Amino acid sequence: MFRLGLILLFVACGRAAEAPDSAVPLPPFIVEEASKGPPWRYTVAPPYEVLSRCNDGITRNVVEAHDRLHQLLAEILPPSLQLELSVPRTLILYDEELQPAASREVIARLLRPTPEIPPVEIDLPGPGRSLRTVVPPRPVSFLPNLRLQDRDVMAVFMIVRRDRFDADRLALTPDYVSTLVKHRLPTLPPWFVAGFMSLYRQITYTGSALEAAPLEWPGAVPPLPAAAAPADPAAPPVLFPLADLFGAQLPPREKAPFDPVAWWQAQAALFVRWGLDPAGGAARKQAFWKFTERAAVDGGDETVFRACFGRDFASVQTELRAFLPGATRKTARYKPAKFAKLPPLVFSNATDGQLGRIKGDWERLEVPYVRQISPDLAEKYLEQARRTLRRAYDRGAREPGLLAVLGLTEVDAGNDAGAREWLESAAHLGELRPRAWYELARLRFAAAKTAPEGTESRLSVNQAADVLRPLFNARRHTPPLPEVYDLVAEVWATGAARPNRGHLAVLDEGVRLFPRRLPLIYRTAELNLLYGFHEHAAALIAIGRRQTGSDEVWREQFAALAAKHAAARP
Repeated sequence: MFRLGLILLFVACGRAAEAPDSAVPLPPFIVEEASKGPPWRYTVAPPYEVLSRCNDGITRNVVEAHDRLHQLLAEILPPSLQLELSVPRTLILYDEELQPAASREVIARLLRPTPEIPPVEIDLPGPGRSLRTVVPPRPVSFLPNLRLQDRDVMAVFMIVRRDRFDADRLALTPDYVSTLVKHRLPTLPPWFVAGFMSLYRQITYTGSALEAAPLEWPGAVPPLPAAAAPADPAAPPVLFPLADLFGAQLPPREKAPFDPVAWWQAQAALFVRWGLDPAGGAARKQAFWKFTERAAVDGGDETVFRACFGRDFASVQTELRAFLPGATRKTARYKPAKFAKLPPLVFSNATDGQLGRIKGDWERLEVPYVRQISPDLAEKYLEQARRTLRRAYDRGAREPGLLAVLGLTEVDAGNDAGAREWLESAAHLGELRPRAWYELARLRFAAAKTAPEGTESRLSVNQAADVLRPLFNARRHTPPLPEVYDLVAEVWATGAARPNRGHLAVLDEGVRLFPRRLPLIYRTAELNLLYGFHEHAAALIAIGRRQTGSDEVWREQFAALAAKHAAARP
């Protein structure tokens, strides 16, 4: 059923089959044509919506395999620690044997070499010497399966073959799982990201379980001392303190038994393995997940650790040291007690709106991907996205999701004027995805700045409200977008209305979600200082100064703001 390359489930995780070094790998280019064929089918299997041009049986097999893989993943990475999206993820399935002639013609044109390639002159040493040569065009290969994403959506396209399918040989690649971990909000602590991904790279899917190869430790693991014989005090430490692990405080090189970074990463992986170890029981695993969630917000100090594990750093440090030798020798196996059964899928022929929105949004996502690897072909992909979306619109589809994608396509193309018209129409009809709400607010803000209605060339109360309304709509969805909070701060900084502490508390929410976003922290502190909330401004300045690290520019800016605060404080 699948191409052989799908043994690694490139579909679910976005790792495409490797193309030759000399080839340009491009996403699939599918063009509709008038000839008869099976209709596009639509179904929903939360958290996915599926658009398929395969038969319903094949589609269900793919969805069931996909669901089972994610149930296995949840054994070591619960949904609460994964990227969350309000917009359903999209899975587009296409029967390889149905590739229409129109698509083959387009692909042939894309593959055709440029008729005239200007010669390249290269100067060689010596008088009057030069070399004229022609740079050959790079061949193009089309990826059968690909995952693409925007800031608030994720989509997978998959070319399906009917003759091979083996669900037990499928897996989710580290690239896909890394996306789920690194883009989760609030941001997971560095020790968890490093330790979990180190574990996951050693994971093998066996169909009904996950198996992790023994832990890779950067140096020799000394045997545990006998109970009656204390460890040699002169021997280098096997582990460094948990407080340093959670705070990413690396020991000096001269005090580390091997490279400090490798040591820190290895100990992070050891702690993750210990927390998820099946022999540790369900209670330890739940405590580990709870600690990870709290550490993302409150930090990983010993108070939080005790609240989750009921133990202190020292006792767990001793247990980790005892756990290490076995972890470097044994394979860990993770298996759910029981797989949940996928509910029945209800199929229907895709409406013009569903087909246009899903397929058009996928084609929109292809454009920046193509622009990075082959800029001269990006315009063709943009034209295709516009055709797909307008075809649905011209046939009478008016669902807000379709109009929102039309608007986002124009935003991505740099056509803000055309984008706003689509986005305003979409907002009038119903609920939108987070980025669509943000882009509408951004365009309204840009227009208001050119014609401010308030005093002293500031935004009036009504203008500010028109911009804030879609921003607050965006806040109701996941994932939170940092630019939403940036723009809220800009509105309060340029508006005629005076915000109270409740208004500015929205920015505190942004600081909690994005604690390393220095411009947002600075602007939030600045606004609190400007409007007289001195105590809150001081707390934000302290947060910013802790986050500046080695950034001299931001350190100086926060120092200047602190001095301004000291001078203005009653």
